[in-house]
Parts: sequence; structure tokens; C-alpha cells
Amino acid sequence: MKRSERTELKKSLSPAAIWAVALGSIIGWGCFIQGANWTARAGGPLPLMIGFVVGGILMSIVGKSYSYMIAKFPVAGGEFAYAYQGYGRTASFICGWMLSLGYLSIVALNATALPVLAGYLFPGVFNQGFLYTIAGYDIYAGEVALSVFFIILFGALNYFGAKSVGNMQLTMVLIMCAAVAISLIGVVGTGHFHVENLLPAYGEGKSFLAGFVSILALAPFLYVGFDCIPQAAEEYNFPPQKAKILISSALFAGAVTYAIMALVTDVVMPWTDMIQLTTPTGAPIKWHTGAMLDMAMGTAGVAFVVIAVCMGIFTGLNGFFMTSSRLIFCMARAKMLPKVFAKIHPKYNTPGTCIIFTTLVCVICPFFGREVLNWVVDMCSVGTAFGYFFTCAGAYILIKQYDVPDDVNRISKTTAMAGCLISIAILGLLIIPGSPAFMSVQSFIALGIWVFLGFSFFAYSRRNFKNVSKREMDYLILGNVQVRMGLRKNRKQEDRVVGHLVECRNHGSH
Repeated sequence: MKRSERTELKKSLSPAAIWAVALGSIIGWGCFIQGANWTARAGGPLPLMIGFVVGGILMSIVGKSYSYMIAKFPVAGGEFAYAYQGYGRTASFICGWMLSLGYLSIVALNATALPVLAGYLFPGVFNQGFLYTIAGYDIYAGEVALSVFFIILFGALNYFGAKSVGNMQLTMVLIMCAAVAISLIGVVGTGHFHVENLLPAYGEGKSFLAGFVSILALAPFLYVGFDCIPQAAEEYNFPPQKAKILISSALFAGAVTYAIMALVTDVVMPWTDMIQLTTPTGAPIKWHTGAMLDMAMGTAGVAFVVIAVCMGIFTGLNGFFMTSSRLIFCMARAKMLPKVFAKIHPKYNTPGTCIIFTTLVCVICPFFGREVLNWVVDMCSVGTAFGYFFTCAGAYILIKQYDVPDDVNRISKTTAMAGCLISIAILGLLIIPGSPAFMSVQSFIALGIWVFLGFSFFAYSRRNFKNVSKREMDYLILGNVQVRMGLRKNRKQEDRVVGHLVECRNHGSH
């Protein structure tokens, strides 16, 4: 049987660009707008900060399995490929299907954050052309047009080249980091950094433990984005082993950024008073971080945080656009989606059809309102937990079967198993009643619909890939990397086989 053609992506992304994709995807608009809400949720700054740090550490444990699998399988698809390696094609389809909706929704959610920011800066300007109301959220043509414009813009940018998009992502991330640093320096330099404003450190409305757990439950949502790194592994122009430092440093930078912006929000005035601020008309303040920087630095402070918010939105749009299209491309290359999605643009070397599809799907979303998207994103966190689990479980199996059982790899197996348990715990926080992160009824309904669609699509697609041999499927998903893995556990047996083959060849030559 003739082997299927395997299209491959061009190696054009540098370590700096990949790091920027990860950090830019981790830090979204919520980092710069939700600080006061998160402090109130935690019951004080102390459980909030500790929750950020511990959440980052837990994600770093999961990230170690990601770095291990990237080094072994530097191919597009990330968790999709790892699920296939560990558990076969059915598991890989489930993992890819769940993740694809999550990534697509995050693109749309970032786009719908732009009208929210515009509403803060230019009240009433985009609230033009009332269309209808969904779930209590008014839909305006002006806001829809703003979101659609930027979705199409970033779709076009991704379509015309991965390298230029990576460089743009790096520039935007550096601008965002600079704006965050200036915000902190400005608050300190103007004499508005008052540690006593952080008191009471905890206990407002809930115990320290309850506040800490409520923030810890947000960890997979706060740090989702580091898993963008494996999706583009096929496009690395550097050794995939470097992904380990890229993941850990992106998570560290993300935790520091979250902590700085929360601190800036809480330290200018007593935080208990800050969360109750109102406008001159008596309406609650919606953007507390902006109000605090305005109080500390004036218009300049607001300008810097606006820049940071815009960069957070744009980098999230850009990063998850890249991630979504690569995941769809990889599934199509494995014949689990229509083959048109596996085509590479002959000039720009990008998965053009996947990018167009991502754009079209996301363009529809703003018409349904932000509240509906929040339900979808909450539900899609389940998909993220699936991705974490399959990656960590796949790493554990790989280490156990193929690597030398020395001290280093025993630690690696322990780390991989810990990642599996963390993934299960994350899933439990989402679906167990009474959990701080328990999903809404609407989210469960959306999850049921998506699972039903996935089951239907799997039943249809299975006719296309069930007859593909394992060897061919290995090639389509993993390429030739499996022959480079180096199965060190069986090295002695391999040496004997090689020696036997050499003897036979020499014997034949005589």
C-alpha cells in the first residue's frame, strides 16, 4: 500500500517567538481588569498571591511532562499527538476535539474583550445599533463590528506567515511587560505604595483556606497558554529540548505579572474600600485597576495599563489563533478531519484552510454575546484538563517503558504521575458540586452539546481513519520521530540485534 503523503510545516519560529506565544497566551485581559474581583474572591491579598504562586508551581509540574513529550515528539498537535502515542487514535480524537473548542473559544473571548475595554475608555461610542439581548447581555452592531474586525485582522496576519506573526507576538509581549513594570514603578515612585492598605490580609467573608482554594481553582484558566508551546513544535528552528526552559520561564513570568497587577490594584488605598468604589453617579466602579493607577499616576498611569490590556488581548488572539489552526491541521493530517484542512499554503507555508476556518467560526461568536461565551469557556476548561492528563499520562508510560530506570527518570515518573493527579483534581474542581470552580448549568448543557457533536463527528470520521494501518497512522501523526527516540531500556537487546544483522550481512558478502 502506498504511504500517504505527510505535509509538514516550515521551521521558522525562534525560541523568543515561542516564549512570547506562551506568555502572551497566559496573560489575557483579565490580568489587568479582574484584580479587584479576584481579591474579593480570595477574601484578601494574601490568599490571592499565594494562590497565584502555588497555581504556577502546579502548572510547572504539569509543564515538565509537556517539555519531556515535546523533546520526544516535536510535531504539530501537542496533546493530540501525545494522546495518540499513549492511548491510540480514539483517545487522540477525544483530546483533540475537546481542546479545539477550548482554543477557538478563547480566540473569540479575547475578541469580545475589546468592546468591554472600549466601553471603559469611550462610553457609548460602540453601543450603537442595538440588535437583540441574549442571556441578559445586549448585543450592539458597533461592538460586534469591533470584535469581528480584529478577528479578521489576526486571521489575516496568521495566514500570511508564521515567522512574521511570531516576531509580532514577541514585540507585543515586550510592550506588555514594559507597561506592567512601569505601572509598578509609577505606583512606588509617586509614593502611593502603602503596605498597610493590604490589611486585612485575609478573612474578609471567608477563611484563608477557602480563599486560597478558590484562587487555586482558577490556575488552569489563569495559566492556560503554556500548552501553546507544543502545538507549534513542528515549526521550531531550534532543538526541541529548549522547550523545558521556555515553559518554566513563561509560567514564572505569568505568575509574576498576575501578582504585580493584583498588588498595584490593592495597594494604593485600603483594598476593602477599593472594591466598593463608586462613580460620581453612585454606580459601582467597573475597572478598579484603571481607577487606582489614575489615582496614583494620573492619565499616564491609565495610558500604560490601557496599553497593557490591549497587548494582553492581542497576544491572546494571536497565540490561540496559531494554536487552534495547528491542532486542526494535525487532526486533518491524521485523516480525522477533512483532508482540505491538511493543506499548506504553497507561498506562505501556513495551514491556510485551518486559519480561514478558525476565522469564520470565531467571527460568528460575537453575535451571541459575551455571557454565552463565558459559559462555553468555563465548559472548555474540561478540555484543558483532558489535555493535561493525556500529556502527563503519556509521559509516564513513555518513561516507564523506554527510559533507563535511574534516579533522574524515577523523579520524572513521579513528576508525570503528579501531573496526572493534578489534572484529575482540576477536572474534579470543575464538575464536583460545591467546588469553587463548579461549572454553571448552562456550561454543563454546552458541554453535553459539544460531546454529542464530537460523538457524531467521530462516528462519521471513523470510516475514514479506521482502516489506516498503525504504521501509517504513526507516520501521519508522529512523522519519523519515533525512530529517533532511542529506546535506552532495551539498548543491550538492540545491540545484540544489530550485531546479528552485521554478521548476516558479512556472511552474505562472502
